[in-house]
Amino acid sequence: MKIAISDARRLRRLAVLCVLLASVALVSGRTAQPADAAEVPPNPLEKAGWILDRHDEFNGGLDTNLWITRYLESRTTETRSRAWYGFRNNALVLRIDGSQPTYYADNPMKVSSIQTGQRTGLHKTSPQDHTIPTVMKYTPKYGYFEIRAKTSARSGLHAAFWTVGRQDSANQNSEIDIIEDPGPNSGSFLYNLHRWSDPNVAESSNTISTGFNINTEMHIYALEWTPTQLKLYVDNALKKTINSSPAYGMVFLLSIYENAGWTGTVDPSDTRPKEFVVDYFRAYRR
Repeated sequence: MKIAISDARRLRRLAVLCVLLASVALVSGRTAQPADAAEVPPNPLEKAGWILDRHDEFNGGLDTNLWITRYLESRTTETRSRAWYGFRNNALVLRIDGSQPTYYADNPMKVSSIQTGQRTGLHKTSPQDHTIPTVMKYTPKYGYFEIRAKTSARSGLHAAFWTVGRQDSANQNSEIDIIEDPGPNSGSFLYNLHRWSDPNVAESSNTISTGFNINTEMHIYALEWTPTQLKLYVDNALKKTINSSPAYGMVFLLSIYENAGWTGTVDPSDTRPKEFVVDYFRAYRR
């Protein structure tokens, strides 16, 4: 009888312990959630052969030491330049909403964008509404830069992970479009190097076919930038090499646009918000 009672007590204690452990796991929320079948899971934070330089995992907030939430502010009013954004499932959601003001008072374009630097007149020649301080929070030269993202770009919209030269001099204004999704083709995107007024950079425009739907699936897009080349990676596979390279620091941007003037007409029945969902931004150096 004593053995039976002892065994019963051990079984009861074991059952209670199992319940407590399950409760702790539920509360902690640390159980990994599987990605959708067609999606690519996040890469590990550490990358062999590289040193993590800066990153933002967008876990419910922005790193204010990295990002500015006003798009090329000197072109328009501060209010019109503000990004509309939020967070969902530990990812940044840049939004285009119906009630969002247009970027210019006399133009239908809307934009929500975050960027790592700013100055008056940044990015090509542009109209000027007011002067702004020069703030360069993160403008690296060379490295490996990666996001995991999906867009909802359709006709009349586009989303982009891209860079512009920091313009310490007028010719430092080339542009790299790491992924520019112009919609409505959900199976391809643009990968470009625009020289603008930089005489040392070669123009290169490329359409990259993906084999998957970039509007509904999270995938990984990355740039390896060296002194001589720009290498595009999609889901960790090399897709395209451009044999030219800007030789100065660049501002990085994450942006979504409506009615930018080159991506077709917006369908008025197309529901809002339009979204550019970014799981993380990571930057590495050798």
